[in-house]
Amino acid sequence: MSAGARAAGLVLALGYLTGLVPGPLVAAVGGLALMTFGRCLDLNRGAQVLSAAGLAVVAGAVGVTGLRWGTLDLSGLRSVQAVLGPTLLVGPTAGAIASIGAAIAALVALALWLGARPAHGALQWAWATLEALAMVLCVVTAFWGPKVLAGSDVELSETMQDASIWLGATALCLGVGVGGALALRAVAGRWRAALMAGCGLAVVAAAAVAGSV
Repeated sequence: MSAGARAAGLVLALGYLTGLVPGPLVAAVGGLALMTFGRCLDLNRGAQVLSAAGLAVVAGAVGVTGLRWGTLDLSGLRSVQAVLGPTLLVGPTAGAIASIGAAIAALVALALWLGARPAHGALQWAWATLEALAMVLCVVTAFWGPKVLAGSDVELSETMQDASIWLGATALCLGVGVGGALALRAVAGRWRAALMAGCGLAVVAAAAVAGSV
């Protein structure tokens, strides 16, 4: 049951996040939730709480984008960012800072979420990396929606440049998530819980700022 839920959630999330299936970002988060549920079935209570909290922080972080643009539709987010630029870089300054803070909190929460279920062996690592990729794509799509998936009428060279930047951002965030999960293994459970709580507070603060600008 655990493997089935994880696989179904992964397919659902990637379907939306890669642009193969149109719909809202919330639907992709639903796939991440199903994936997290599957991961939690074989974990102890503490790891379950940490995993659920990680999902909540990531979902709240991408919600900050919805507050800024007034939509969580995937095509709408990509279209807005294709015209105005990445959410992280679009003013006013307070809104951009709030977005950056939410994105950082999401990546830290991702590392804690991934580390809550340590992987052993090549197969488990491959599966965990795919799950981390789905989480990363959710964050990158929310804060750096690429023109290449927005359906914009742009030159091929510009499209390739945007695609390269998007892929680079995805690879960088994936590296941060996986590397962070490995580094945080040595941290005591109470400190990981405190760090997750800090991420949650950061997202709440970012949402308050984004909603006021």
